[in-house]
Amino acid sequence: MKSYPADKIRNVAIIGSGGTGKTSLAEALLYKSGAISRMGKVSDGNTVSDFDPEEIKRKISIHASLIPLEWKDHKINFIDSPGNVDFAGEVYSALSVVEGVVAVIDAVSGIGVGIDSLWQQANQLNLPKIVVITKLDKNQADFSGKVEAARKKFGKQLVPIHIPIGSEANFKGIYNLLKPDGVPAEVKDDYERYREMLIEATAEVDDTILNDYLENKEIPEAEIVAAIKTGIESGKIIPILCASSVKEIGIEELLNDVVELLPPAKNNGSGLSAFVFKTMVEPHVGELSFIRVYSGEIKPSSSVFNASRGKEERIGQISTLRGKTKIDLPSISAGDIAVLPKLKNTGTGDTLCDKNNTKELPRVNYPEPVASLSVKPKSKADQEKMALGLGSFMHEDPTFKMHYDPETKESVIYGMGDIHLEIILAKLKERFGVEVETGAPRVPYKETIKGKAKGQGKYKKQTGGRGQYGDTWLEIEPLPRGKGFEFADKIVGGAIPKNYIPSAEKGIREAMQGGVIAGYPVVDVKVTLFDGSYHEVDSSDMAFKIAASMGFKKIFQEARPILLEPIVEITVYAPPEFIGDVTGDLNKRRGKINTIESDKVVALVPLGELTKYATDLRSFTHGRGTYTYKFSHYEEVPAATQEKLVAVYQKLKAEGELVKV
Repeated sequence: MKSYPADKIRNVAIIGSGGTGKTSLAEALLYKSGAISRMGKVSDGNTVSDFDPEEIKRKISIHASLIPLEWKDHKINFIDSPGNVDFAGEVYSALSVVEGVVAVIDAVSGIGVGIDSLWQQANQLNLPKIVVITKLDKNQADFSGKVEAARKKFGKQLVPIHIPIGSEANFKGIYNLLKPDGVPAEVKDDYERYREMLIEATAEVDDTILNDYLENKEIPEAEIVAAIKTGIESGKIIPILCASSVKEIGIEELLNDVVELLPPAKNNGSGLSAFVFKTMVEPHVGELSFIRVYSGEIKPSSSVFNASRGKEERIGQISTLRGKTKIDLPSISAGDIAVLPKLKNTGTGDTLCDKNNTKELPRVNYPEPVASLSVKPKSKADQEKMALGLGSFMHEDPTFKMHYDPETKESVIYGMGDIHLEIILAKLKERFGVEVETGAPRVPYKETIKGKAKGQGKYKKQTGGRGQYGDTWLEIEPLPRGKGFEFADKIVGGAIPKNYIPSAEKGIREAMQGGVIAGYPVVDVKVTLFDGSYHEVDSSDMAFKIAASMGFKKIFQEARPILLEPIVEITVYAPPEFIGDVTGDLNKRRGKINTIESDKVVALVPLGELTKYATDLRSFTHGRGTYTYKFSHYEEVPAATQEKLVAVYQKLKAEGELVKV
């Protein structure tokens, strides 16, 4: 593939909800342009875009696939992006490096779920858009209905510039509203309606067209096309096209309109500036860095500077990928997208540049992961391999996170949804040979008290020879929430030698860490050591540590122990029609609603009530709800919840299970 100047390059992301036909459309575009000799099918697992084993197995797109093609002396870098909201990070990456968007709507099932946040992200980036209504050859395809639905959802700036000739199995072609010659009788009514809609839209951006329209003058095609281009770039016009990937109808027209209507790639001047928008590991190849060059040029065997990490990188080969097919390039210059293999110190979001021009390009603001799982390897020997593997996935995928929770003593992984995490773990097994056990992350409850108590902790053991002896008298009382732990030494008269006092405190602290009634750490208590006794021969640090631990556990249970649960402030975003469902669901989860707006609810909710919330929210908002949360404070758990947690702990103890906190 030859090199192209920026004005001959179009960088375009294909977006849409899952199942709307994006990958099939990408396949048809490749075939029509001559980039491939036969069209694959998603059902057969042989499309160019979906080549990952998990994509073939699940028949969904997981990764944003680069699929460059050549058309009319232009290069179009299409990026076919996933529709499932679990992989929104891939779409955000794609949108960050393109100048245009093709949004796909299914003529049968409609707009689908999950596109709202992607459309909003495209708006924030001021990306011009073209909408394509696909599958017009299918039973129950409804072009007019989907046009109205799209205009209702996204705005009146959406206007058809093509209309279908025939419908369903009889869909046989398209009619171009920009060339009103020889209108077929079967589209006469649609032509009149949509032509007027188009002229009204162009009149919004061109006063000359507006005046001609008001005076019923004929408007030249060139003026309409120019107005559409202006309107697309300003966001005031979003043209609607129609297509059938299977019948290859409307594909050529889409390619023409991408070249003619969407803006060319940007060239930001001299000096190298490139952004790494995606990192992928290919078996037998290694790490691949997908870059978008904004200025300057990169040649093979040259050096570049990573401004994000302050390190130099040596460039080897330069290529592009069409799906998984490698295509060598002589160089990569401003406006283009390419792939660099085996960079040693570079990751997603990094800026590559000249060493004397180290200004970083802005990173992508990815959505926060909301689904979580606790993970542990089935074999203890795989602990290090698991950490290594999950760490590498964090390097590849900015929406995947992992951390070790010191409070619950477990490794927790976070992703955009259940399928996202399932695939991460499948890759962990495939790539690193590590199988894991999973569960819901343990909620970091705390134990504390509401009353006071006194008591003795005594440890006496004699087995012949030197024995063990430690005797402590303790008092426990509650501290204000958040104060932690306070230890007071009130021993007088040498009842316990000074050198054993630290051991007694250590025993109390260790007992607190392990919990007393339910295995959770104890907080917000004051313990006073006020009396005791010792043996000149048998007393030891160990004996006083054990004695104090025993005494603490005893008096803790007599001081009205309670459990505390973490409360988070959750902000849920959803379309207005779902806000009632959101508030009702949060109330069922013991939430306290703070504010309700037309598209947002803020509430305080116990963290333990949010297990699987990401999945539940998507279900009752049809994929259109999102949320974020942050820790707020701890509160006493309801009595029923405490009884349940204590019963589980006691059962595990009785069965001899090792209880970790």
